[in-house]
Amino acid sequence: STTRGFLPRQEPIVCLPDEFKVLESILTRMPIKTASGTPGLLATCTLGDTVLKELPDLTSAIDKYRDNLPLMNALYRDYSFLASAYLLEPCHERFLRGEAYGLGRQLLPAVISLPICRCAKLLVMTP
Repeated sequence: STTRGFLPRQEPIVCLPDEFKVLESILTRMPIKTASGTPGLLATCTLGDTVLKELPDLTSAIDKYRDNLPLMNALYRDYSFLASAYLLEPCHERFLRGEAYGLGRQLLPAVISLPICRCAKLLVMTP
């Protein structure tokens, strides 16, 4: 548009519904340096373990909001960031140790892959 350029027509969703508090908590703690200035999960190389221990499969919660296009976009965005960070965390850890970047993880856990797949399918089906 002429007013927003390549940005979405409406402001993106910043806070997810209560069903996604665990996802939002992990994303808030994920950066190398969190908003509070403390080292995050990527700084301590604990994102993968945290995802496996804390994140449930939220696919059924996504289905509850299937007709909410802005929320589907936000969830797809958030799961995409989480997927990328999860897969590349080992590369970052090796980089911090001064080693070659190397390969990332080869598989996404179902708690990330199933919800992101569901979001993608719902976004494609949206008229």
